[in-house]
Amino acid sequence: MSMVAVAVGGAVVGAATDIYAANKSASAAKAAGRNATAEQARQFNQTREDMMPWLESGEWALDRQQQVLNGDYSGFLASPDYQAALQLGTEQLDAGATAGGNLWGGGADADRIQFGQQLASQNLGNYWNRLAGLSQTGQTTANQLGAYGQNYAQQYGQNQWGVANARSSAYGQQADAVNNLANLGISAYGYKNGWFGGKA
Repeated sequence: MSMVAVAVGGAVVGAATDIYAANKSASAAKAAGRNATAEQARQFNQTREDMMPWLESGEWALDRQQQVLNGDYSGFLASPDYQAALQLGTEQLDAGATAGGNLWGGGADADRIQFGQQLASQNLGNYWNRLAGLSQTGQTTANQLGAYGQNYAQQYGQNQWGVANARSSAYGQQADAVNNLANLGISAYGYKNGWFGGKA
């Protein structure tokens, strides 16, 4: 067997090995990119699920604020703290009017009306502030989720670029291996046919 045949055979084996290694490298990079993206998606979804109670509470509170701004005070009037204060205050007024023998008199009714109006005025601000705190929490949560989503999107893009670069590098390695093999084949053919000063 001539030296040219040995060289060509070695080049073929080397090129095949390079192509195989490039394919394996690209497949490994692709799998790593997919695994990283899947883990990032899992983590983002878990974080979103964990933060959902705060987001939903904020949405609920914002809806109640909009009701108040639209003149619907039903949420406020049905709130447990307002109802408790109204009941206790009315019971005290009734007890005082009963002790004075005037439970159903005009003065007792006027006292109840005045008490209810003052209580509503005082407690509406507190109700609004509690809602504002909850809606602010919801807004903060939404902002955080937006930032997490943006980070996930950036990481996803980086993973895809990494996979594309690995695949591109593998294609380049394959092309180099084939090019080297072709050059060696041409050289061997030229040597055998006397292009380089003799025959094998």
